[in-house]
Amino acid sequence: MSKFIIKAEPLPPVITIEHLPSITEIETDANKLRAMLTPLDLQHLFLWDYYYYYCSHEDWGKVFEKVLLSMPEYTTEKFDCSNFALLASARTSELFKLNTCGIAVGQSPFGYHGFNIFISDKGLFYLDPQNSMVYNIEEDSGYRAEIVIFA
Repeated sequence: MSKFIIKAEPLPPVITIEHLPSITEIETDANKLRAMLTPLDLQHLFLWDYYYYYCSHEDWGKVFEKVLLSMPEYTTEKFDCSNFALLASARTSELFKLNTCGIAVGQSPFGYHGFNIFISDKGLFYLDPQNSMVYNIEEDSGYRAEIVIFA
């Protein structure tokens, strides 16, 4: 898959081609996703679509390699953990058309925190987009989602 990018600077505009890795998407639905998330005992769950698309754990590695590259600099209150989670989710949807990199808010080793949650062929995982660390939700990582949005 390729994406054309037109940059206004320098003049004249420069057209570049960004190659995206090939992934195989897997489809599920909101009912199955809700059932997978039930053991998390979430305070709030928002599923804004009916069909959800994810990929293998191996393919998520390719996705996150691209999505997490060139993240903006952390800026207190202006671009913090919640913004990193939002951007990782949006980039995943924009570039790969996968809507299963959800936004999570809850406990972490750093206190109350924004991070991501995603589904793969191996189950549910947390992603902290600020440090690229991935944790199985069953692992004692210190992360525990309380609010989750899949959009």
